[in-house]
Amino acid sequence: MARSRKRRLWLCFVGFVILAAGLWAAFFSPLLKVRAVEVVGATHTDPQAVIAASAVSGADNLLLLATSEVARRIEGLSWVKSAEVERILPGTVRVHISERRPALVTALGGINWTVDAHGHVLSAQGDDDLPVISGWGDPGLEVGDVIDNPEGRGALEVWRALEGRLRQSVVAIVAPTPERISLTLEDSTVVRLGSATRLDAKQEVLRALSRRLRQEGRTAAYIDVRVPTSPAVSP
Repeated sequence: MARSRKRRLWLCFVGFVILAAGLWAAFFSPLLKVRAVEVVGATHTDPQAVIAASAVSGADNLLLLATSEVARRIEGLSWVKSAEVERILPGTVRVHISERRPALVTALGGINWTVDAHGHVLSAQGDDDLPVISGWGDPGLEVGDVIDNPEGRGALEVWRALEGRLRQSVVAIVAPTPERISLTLEDSTVVRLGSATRLDAKQEVLRALSRRLRQEGRTAAYIDVRVPTSPAVSP
């Protein structure tokens, strides 16, 4: 019995040593220090900016790294919509980036700002292929800001609601007030939408009127669908 007890004690001791060695290897061994940060999916975002924003260094232990906190810091970059941080043994951190998509250009304060469909300011550089959104005064934008004035919010809501061919034909959205939003189409037709309400009904009426004009071989200076049940067309 004494021998059996000694054997159990010995096995417990060996188990403790193995556990201690494993804990040391996991949390203190230089083998698990971060050696590299890889960035995947960054097109508009500089990978070095992602690495800098992550604040991950060679002093960090891979297993102790708070990946959600690292992702939160990276998501502070203007182009980054979301970030997922992955640990890869023995010492690599891989960051998967999902970027925002440029949708519109707004010219404010003498600068052509590129923004996404929700008004996130992505860069201080315009894109001639994108529609223009305008009509209000300069809110003092900077890269990383979000357009949050009533006129801008209304115009952006309209843009997100536009469907198919109509969205493709829009070259400008003008919103001097939230109740006076209009579209300029590529054929120079002005569409008076009014406020960003009943947008499905307004688009349905607009499609019907546009179809009738094409069938009749006519064009319009403006189409007014502010009241969908009482639209107006100016030839």
